[in-house]
Amino acid sequence: MKILVVTHDSNFSGGANRSLYTVLTKLKDDYDVDIEVLLPKKNGELNKKLDEAQIPWFNYRYFGVISGIRNDGKDILRLGKVYVGFIIEYCLSVMLKSKLRNKNYDLIYTNTRLPIVGALIAKRLKIPHVCHVREFGTVKPLWGFWGYQRIYDLSSKIILISHALQKKFEEYVISDKLVTIHNGIDSPLDLPKVKKDATTFDLLLTGRLVPDKGHKDAIEAINILKKRGYTNIRLHIAGSSPTRTHISWYADQMRKLVKDLSLDKEIVFLGEVKDMTFIRSQMDIELMCAICETFGRVTVEGMRSHLLVIGSNTGGTPEIIEDGKTGLLYEQGNPQDLADNIEKVYKDRNFMKRIEEAGYIHSQINFTADKNVKEIYQELESVLNHN
Repeated sequence: MKILVVTHDSNFSGGANRSLYTVLTKLKDDYDVDIEVLLPKKNGELNKKLDEAQIPWFNYRYFGVISGIRNDGKDILRLGKVYVGFIIEYCLSVMLKSKLRNKNYDLIYTNTRLPIVGALIAKRLKIPHVCHVREFGTVKPLWGFWGYQRIYDLSSKIILISHALQKKFEEYVISDKLVTIHNGIDSPLDLPKVKKDATTFDLLLTGRLVPDKGHKDAIEAINILKKRGYTNIRLHIAGSSPTRTHISWYADQMRKLVKDLSLDKEIVFLGEVKDMTFIRSQMDIELMCAICETFGRVTVEGMRSHLLVIGSNTGGTPEIIEDGKTGLLYEQGNPQDLADNIEKVYKDRNFMKRIEEAGYIHSQINFTADKNVKEIYQELESVLNHN
């Protein structure tokens, strides 16, 4: 099997490309798949990782055909960007048709729903296209030319990373091309439980400083707990601050909220963290407060680090956490409920240890990279067998 993989980004900080890298290395090493990768930039961390894995790649400039924000007074500019993005990818598909014709790819696999160029190339080469969708999109996305129906029309198979995401697609298209395959996480298994300083009770919230990650719930929950007299609870926020202008304000807003609530001692912004295994070894609980997380790599990573995970009751998180058994769920947008859950495990450490151990075992059995890639490979084979 020979495939062309189309990426949405050349970076490696987000979950989408980290998951993709795991898929590509295992397809190459375990299933002998011949892979080439199309990247939008010549330089990037993903480019370097592909070199390390001896996976060939080439690049042409493109930047996606959708926008995540609407109704903020700049829709005309964003619509222009969406149109320009489509024109660039359309022209790129025309140009690449002749360059790639003799490559004899069996199919094209696009990672995320952001670029359309892979689907357009596949159509021109008359080979199957598989779209691996890893995101709901923001609350008010501008899909442009690449909405649900178009993805369906130009794909032989659409892989979704959670049943919640599949249900969203089923609101717009029929389900015959849809399949849910939960992410496989390549974080270490069998991590030892590290004894930490017991003078503080430490919570970790991992995720880029963007509105979708729900940091406000966690910050306000800490404020509620402080008012209840819990002065030794600390929240550590790990994640980078994007430089894109339409969301760069968010990090400043969250820091201002912490300052206004006088929580400078209780809440620490760590920035981007390279060694998450070490950071988690110093924590008691991991939080997943996203408004609607499509799946949640950090939820599984937290479980594998022997941390009890408290997650929001939306998106794909309830597919990972069974409330009261492998973790706890709270009502997203309700910091009072989140504070109540934190207080519950703070006061009952035996309950906490029982839940974290069950979550740890659950994470060892489910959401493994081997299982994930096996299911993806089977879907790719199925597409080729039906074409």
